[in-house]
Amino acid sequence: METKLIKIGNSFGIRIPKSLIKQYNLVNEIEIDPTRNGILIKSKTKARAGWEKQLETAIKAGYKPDDELTEGFTDEFTETEWQW
Repeated sequence: METKLIKIGNSFGIRIPKSLIKQYNLVNEIEIDPTRNGILIKSKTKARAGWEKQLETAIKAGYKPDDELTEGFTDEFTETEWQW
């Protein structure tokens, strides 16, 4: 994919197609990391951010998820390694 730099005041910017913004969840804040071959643009928002809170809210509202859905939520990996 090609795009052009655009002048914004004393800085420059790039136009990112809406499809990429949606696909990579580029909302609010993003990270720009220099690499050997260019720059890497990524979302600061984690892909699963908010899932745990949404599930808790749903359960408090009376939703009873299937056992399969919640199975493993209390295993050691989930508690110590998984990043919500």
